Amino acid sequence: MKTNSRLLCTADEIVELAQVLSGAQVIAFDTEFIRESTFFPIVEVIQVATDSESWLVDARAFKKNHRHDDPLAFHQEIRPLLDVFTNPNILKMVHAAQGDQECLFTSFGIVASPILDTAVAAALCGLGDGIGLGKLLKVVLDVTVAKGHARTNWSVRPLPEQLIEYAHSDVIHLVRLGETLLSRLDHVGRKKWALDLSAQFENKSLYQSDYEELTQKLARGGRLDKKGYAALRELVKWREDRVRHLNLPRRWVADDQVLVDLAHVRPKDVAHLSTFRGLNKGELKHQGEIILAALKKSQEQEDRTVPVFAKQPIPTADESQVLELLRCYVGILADRYRIAAKHLMTTSKLLPLLRSEVKKPEDLFREGILSEQASQLIGAELIDFVQGKRALVVRNSQVEVVQVP
Repeated sequence: MKTNSRLLCTADEIVELAQVLSGAQVIAFDTEFIRESTFFPIVEVIQVATDSESWLVDARAFKKNHRHDDPLAFHQEIRPLLDVFTNPNILKMVHAAQGDQECLFTSFGIVASPILDTAVAAALCGLGDGIGLGKLLKVVLDVTVAKGHARTNWSVRPLPEQLIEYAHSDVIHLVRLGETLLSRLDHVGRKKWALDLSAQFENKSLYQSDYEELTQKLARGGRLDKKGYAALRELVKWREDRVRHLNLPRRWVADDQVLVDLAHVRPKDVAHLSTFRGLNKGELKHQGEIILAALKKSQEQEDRTVPVFAKQPIPTADESQVLELLRCYVGILADRYRIAAKHLMTTSKLLPLLRSEVKKPEDLFREGILSEQASQLIGAELIDFVQGKRALVVRNSQVEVVQVP
């Protein structure tokens, strides 16, 4: 594998790189970013590779004044590389894709597509849920890579040699790793499943704030009336706009609980507002009147409503015992089919399964209890178990599944 030790930072270098990558059917990418003191991840380095060569791109060099409040504020010189990332004819391998996709979206307004998330692929191959890249490379390819730079300052220039080597190590084996996992998945009929799950990280809405969704999240359990909920919505909107403008973590401006408390009390003046803990003092000084105006605006709205939050069903004592058996059985099926249990069935769906009257595997998919792929794989066995046609027994200190006559 040929590695290029210099960070690419000019338009001509990006054009040349894009031309090489455009000739490949499969490439790999990764990002190195900093986020400890900002709302948006600050992408510093983008690593890309084919099956024979890897490059490092100085992402900071292509950002206009680091304006993270405007994800399209980038130099057009990097556009050829972004076009490669969005080329539908090139499959992009990436490990634990969500963070990297968020970096691309908030910095450049795009997400890579199509992708294969090798962490997802590994989970469908029975290699564990959330397995790290280093361990995955060792297990699948018998390759050992150095780790330990998770909190490195990637903004330093020139980049030290050891960091250059580390950055390359995240992508130089990624194409071969992805193709190996795809081959295994194809053998067991799960290739499309892995690509479909990976495609979820291509949804741009994952990386955009939804005011209403955030409001509902904070309001759960808060027992807010119509006026309180309307106030909370305006406060959430104020904070989201503010953290984007300042590019600061939410908690640095105002923590979640103070927004809920303010929505309950709805202070009328700055003096009262200043008594609430969890509100940044600088924000109180510069934004106090704006916060009060937001609260006032919320009380003038005529269409105030409070969403009806669906209550989680509570199992009976008998059902709780059965749910433990069901959870165990799903784990057994996950081991047997070599797949992470969460891709078969989530814990929240166990009680709906128990209370359902489904007769066929496709009914489990239709009612949203299992995914289409999971219903085809284990649906019949789950139905038999719930109907008492299968049982768990202990033999030789091991749990076995037996058919019930």
